[in-house]
Amino acid sequence: MSDLPRRVEDTIRRRSLLKRGQPLLVAVSGGLDSMVLLHLLHELSRKHAWRLALAHFNHRLRGRSSDADERLVLRTARKLGLPVLAERAEVREIARDRKLSIEMAAREARHDFLARAAARLKIRTIALAHHA
Repeated sequence: MSDLPRRVEDTIRRRSLLKRGQPLLVAVSGGLDSMVLLHLLHELSRKHAWRLALAHFNHRLRGRSSDADERLVLRTARKLGLPVLAERAEVREIARDRKLSIEMAAREARHDFLARAAARLKIRTIALAHHA
């Protein structure tokens, strides 16, 4: 695992994903994949002067666990000295009102939030983690 930051950095450079000093909105759910992404980008940002901000969307689907994830993300942002925007929504209600599956309603609500957060912070690039 010690070579993971180097591999991520090589991929970013090889694919020209980020420029030096670029602002970057990191979508952080509080799950393992997004927390690893956040810590990797934070570590690499020192070298590349990337300006990170976090965005967290609480879907309110898992009760206290969803709220615990939100608290973890907010605490981590404070610890790292990074700005964070957080929002929550009752995704089950959105799904029912729009006649969507919970998964589709969650995806749409999350993507809408990320687009609004990026626009508010004037950031054009959003980093997302996915276990696949």
